[in-house]
Amino acid sequence: MKTLLSKGLFFIASFIGVYLILFAILFFLQPGGIPFVYRATQGNLWEGGGTWLKFKNFDTEKKWDAIVLGSSHAYRGYNPEVFNSYKLDLYNLGTSNQHMMCTYYIVKNFISKDNCKLLILDMFDKVFTNNDIESKSDIIQNVNDDKTAIEIAISSNDIRAINMITLRYFNKTMDPLNIDTLGYNNGFLVSRKILDPKKKDLEKMKWKYKGDEGQKKYLNLLLAHCKKNGIKIVAVSHPAPQIYPMVDHDKFLKDVVPLFEKHEVKYYDYTHYPQMGSINYYSDPTHLNHIGAIKFNKIFINDLINDGVISN
Repeated sequence: MKTLLSKGLFFIASFIGVYLILFAILFFLQPGGIPFVYRATQGNLWEGGGTWLKFKNFDTEKKWDAIVLGSSHAYRGYNPEVFNSYKLDLYNLGTSNQHMMCTYYIVKNFISKDNCKLLILDMFDKVFTNNDIESKSDIIQNVNDDKTAIEIAISSNDIRAINMITLRYFNKTMDPLNIDTLGYNNGFLVSRKILDPKKKDLEKMKWKYKGDEGQKKYLNLLLAHCKKNGIKIVAVSHPAPQIYPMVDHDKFLKDVVPLFEKHEVKYYDYTHYPQMGSINYYSDPTHLNHIGAIKFNKIFINDLINDGVISN
């Protein structure tokens, strides 16, 4: 029995050693300054860029009036300058296609009732159908906390996550590859484009809603965690242009509303908000531009004040 165990341990140790050697070769082989591992493996995103910057600059010791989490709807839809005009300090931790699993571990490890008066959770139908590994890879590479990265990798149940974690530690030997931080302000990225309905943007809206069980599982865990730890939270879906109506939105509501009701979380649904239907408020069929973000944020903040969620 001892011999079998010894052989088993030797095999595991040898496998790990060979794996690390091969990975090191692929990493330190860098044609054009880019590690070859990015070409040889799937799902790995570069370290650096907006996600890296917003976690690097996030002050966990400060008492924020509001913190936003969610997908690109979050980081392009909630402008700290508008909140500041109401004397509210806001930080935006939204990331592209942010999976609810990532949101859960970010809240678990970065946010508490001591540093956040109100957590704003942006909800987008299309992202809620998504189980994209690249959105998880973005956080694994760029969050400035090893524990969060490891928890996301393990929970992803994807063999590629092993490469992502290994890459994270190898990346510590060099500066981030992605140096484009795009002018983020407290995690918010402004867009000054205006939607052109003549372009083939309608193709982006041709999708059918199909709720993802993993998203629902981690939304439930997130809401339960906030309730247990006294983190005040509201959920919100920001508006969509009238000419590109959200498909199957009622199916999305059937998935999420029962969870909000279960955990007594107020949900603000502006998806079909009539005052925000004009194309002038959007940079593309799903994202607000600089004009739309200002108008929407004022509507949202005033609703929060009127409902007694925040004070001004």
